[in-house]
Amino acid sequence: MARFPFHQSNVRALGELLAKAALDKDFLNLLRENPAKFLSDIGLPKQTTALVDFEIVDQNKHPKAVALPYRLNDQKLENSNSAYLTNLSQMFALN
Repeated sequence: MARFPFHQSNVRALGELLAKAALDKDFLNLLRENPAKFLSDIGLPKQTTALVDFEIVDQNKHPKAVALPYRLNDQKLENSNSAYLTNLSQMFALN
């Protein structure tokens, strides 16, 4: 699933967007060319689409691709919370 800020009201639209891209190769190509436009069209906040560079990655071609978390907990980072940092680092394990 996508990892970026979204409003609960956008979940259905995001699912429909991803399903359409999975079923329609022409649409997938359009989405790859300008994902921010389509995400904006389904209601993602302008500040999100302006600040984040989105890229559609084919997991079959890039099996080691990692989706970064969109919101890190600054307090846990500053306090070096070991459980939080361990969970975060496991996202990058290449098992």
